[in-house]
Amino acid sequence: MSMTAGPLPVYLLTGFLGSGKTTLLSRLVRSPRFADTAVIINEFGEIGLDHMLVGRADDTDVVLLDSGCLCCAATSSLQDTLESLYYRRQRGEIPAFTRVVVETSGLADPCPVINTLAADPLIARHYRFGGVVATADALHGMAALDAYREASTQIAIADRIALTKADLADEAAIGALRVVLRGYNASAPIRAVSPDTVDEDAPELFDGLRAEHLDAAALSAAPTAGPLAHVLRYGIVSYAYTQSRPVGWEDYARWTRHMQRQVGDRLLRAKGLLHWTDGTLRAVHGVRHVFSVPEPVAGAGGAERAGAMVMIVQDMSAEDVREAIRPLGL
Repeated sequence: MSMTAGPLPVYLLTGFLGSGKTTLLSRLVRSPRFADTAVIINEFGEIGLDHMLVGRADDTDVVLLDSGCLCCAATSSLQDTLESLYYRRQRGEIPAFTRVVVETSGLADPCPVINTLAADPLIARHYRFGGVVATADALHGMAALDAYREASTQIAIADRIALTKADLADEAAIGALRVVLRGYNASAPIRAVSPDTVDEDAPELFDGLRAEHLDAAALSAAPTAGPLAHVLRYGIVSYAYTQSRPVGWEDYARWTRHMQRQVGDRLLRAKGLLHWTDGTLRAVHGVRHVFSVPEPVAGAGGAERAGAMVMIVQDMSAEDVREAIRPLGL
C-alpha cells in the first residue's frame, strides 16, 4: 500500500450509549473496505474490540486485524497517539493507513476532541480533521435525544448520521426518528446501516465529509433569503445561511474575533463552504473558541456551487446570531 500525499484525514465517531456505535465499528474494522484505516479507541469499557487490546500497556502497541485495519487504545493523549501512529507508519512498522477514525465515549461531549483534531498545531503537521459521524438508534434514539443533552449535541454537530438498528424497528418509528434527527441537524445526510451493507457503509460514512452536501442541504432547507432556525431542547438552535457575497480574509478575521470574544462556548459548531474573494471555495470550521484555517476544497463544483454556513449555538437569541454572522456577509 502506498503512502498518501498530504495530511491524513481523521474522523470522529460519536454516539450516545447504546446507539450501536460499538457494533458498527466492530463490523467496519472487519470489512476489507476499511482495511486502510487506523482506529483509535478511547475507552475499553464501552467498545466491543477491547478483547483485542487486553494487556497492552501503551498506545505504541497496535493490533493488526485480518482485514488489514489497525486498532490501538488511546492510553495517553490523543496527540501522542496520533504522533506515534504516524511515525510508525513512516518507518514501515505498521501498514500505511490512509484514514484514522477516533471513537469517543458515549457520554462524552465531542466538542473538545473536535477542537484538538481541527486546531492542534502538532496534529496539523500530519493530519487534518475529516468530520464527525454520529450514530442514532432507531429503537431508542428518540428517548435518548429527549432525555440527554449529550445525545442531542452529538447529533447536532454531526456531518453524517448513521441510523442503526433500522432492521429492528418499524417504518413508522424510523420515519419519526428521521424527522427528529433532521430537526436537530438540517445538513447531515442520514444513512441507515446494517450488517448486510457494511462493505458500502465504510466509504459512504467516512470519505469526503468536508466537501459534500452542506450547501445543497442548507439551500434546500432554507428556500427564503433568511436563515432557517431549528429550535431544539437544551437551548440548542441550528441556523442555516446562504452566502450573498464572497468573503475576504479581513472579513473572516473579524468574524473569528467576534465569535471568540462574544460567543465563545455558546458556539457548538460552525461549518460551511464559502466562496472567497480570491476565487476559491473553502471549508470553514469552528467549535467554541477554536477555528481552523479555511481549507480550499478541490473538485467541489467551484463557482457554480452556492456558498452556505450552518451554525449550531446554545443559549443565543436570533439577534445575537444575526450579529455574529454579519461579518461574513451572510
